[in-house]
Amino acid sequence: MESKMKIKTKVIEDICCLSMILFAASCAKGFDDNERFSGGVTNAQLESPESITITTLTNSDGSESLKLSWPVVMGAGGYKVNAYNVNDPSNPVAQVTDSVVDGCTMAFVKQEDTNYLVTVQTVGNEKLNNTDSKDLTEKDYKAFVAVATLHEGEDIATYVNNSMQHFSQDQEQSINLEAGKTYYLNSIADFGLNTVTFRGNQDNPPTVIIGTEGGFVTEGGLKIKYVNFDCSAMETQTGVLTLGNAPASGAPGTEKGNAYLIDYSIVFQGCSFKEINNSLVYAGKDNGPWALKDFRILDCIVEMNNGSTSSPIINFQDNGGRAIKSISIQNSTFYNLQTNSKAYFIRMNNASNARPDKTWNDTSGSVTITNNTFYQTMSNKDFANNMASVNAVTTTIKNNIFYNTYRVQKIAGNTTKAISDNYLYSDGGENVGSLDNTDKTYGTEENPQFVGPVNQDPDKVNFVPASSTKAYANRAGDPRWFE
Repeated sequence: MESKMKIKTKVIEDICCLSMILFAASCAKGFDDNERFSGGVTNAQLESPESITITTLTNSDGSESLKLSWPVVMGAGGYKVNAYNVNDPSNPVAQVTDSVVDGCTMAFVKQEDTNYLVTVQTVGNEKLNNTDSKDLTEKDYKAFVAVATLHEGEDIATYVNNSMQHFSQDQEQSINLEAGKTYYLNSIADFGLNTVTFRGNQDNPPTVIIGTEGGFVTEGGLKIKYVNFDCSAMETQTGVLTLGNAPASGAPGTEKGNAYLIDYSIVFQGCSFKEINNSLVYAGKDNGPWALKDFRILDCIVEMNNGSTSSPIINFQDNGGRAIKSISIQNSTFYNLQTNSKAYFIRMNNASNARPDKTWNDTSGSVTITNNTFYQTMSNKDFANNMASVNAVTTTIKNNIFYNTYRVQKIAGNTTKAISDNYLYSDGGENVGSLDNTDKTYGTEENPQFVGPVNQDPDKVNFVPASSTKAYANRAGDPRWFE
């Protein structure tokens, strides 16, 4: 049946920045080879593809794309693709407009929390005297299978543990908090195997106060966005987020066995954390081991108050942690109110087991650390320990400031390195390690002379470098300080 949909096309400001990524056809090299791809179809009006499949891709910069694929139509000259933002179903907005694809697959950048309607029309082949399909093949994409809003005063753990819906892992749901409100997390909120976005308002984030026994647990994908966390009272839990009991949850095994897999992203984005005295994320002990496919910290401010514990910020050091295939830390600030000679910034359990080839058939991996400010994380203990040290892993460290942060080079090891435009400094204070000689090759040795203060809560600190520094001239570190 011919589509009756009437589309009011709008031009989205800066939509060019969300440029479409065209993929080479997976089902054919082209449609000029009449004998090979006509399938004997000539002098015909073509049909539209039987179906459209939509999958989500994670890009190197932390953004996501939607990949479209469809079965080949013999005798076609290509396919015309349109994609519409239908968050307001009565007023669709075109994001991809009449893009002709010479193949059976393409992708475009996914806007955050957006529902889409995708259409594919078969384009005729003039050489074969075939004409365009009359009908369109349509496919809806829902950002979330369900959306729930918690109101101020509702207990987070009570809702998550007792009222949250359960879906298959390929269906993501959203739990929303109200803008500017205050919530409490006094016990464990366990998301289980569900794929969840737990989010506040980007312009006016709510605050979650975590009590002495509070914390999050997951065995599936989890994105925590636009929430301010007060962690100063936490005592029982090692991590703000802890990975749960894999055998008890029924989590899937990894491709090569010996570990349990979280195949969906774990992301902290646009959050602030006040006074973490242990770990931001903890893989656990005697509960796995766990392997993460994708872990990201984006646009966050993380305040540590950790001078005496040996808990890394990213803590896979116990036997609950095995590997992280892709780590991305971007546009964020990490600072410690105390110096610490016991804890690493990130630590895996075993360097050999951390190698991607021990867990996945695809042996590649990545560590991306770009545009961040690190202050005393940690001051006299290696930045990283037990990382995968093989050239199948690419380590990118660019445009960061490392202040009183000891032996950054330990995160790179023998990986394939892309390192440039960093600024490093040790003030020589008590319990502060001197600047490592290898670290000096990672960038410029320079005191950033932060404007300050640097020892307050996240809403009061200022880590912009002094205007006289090279770091300032080159806009190094977390970009928020230059806004």
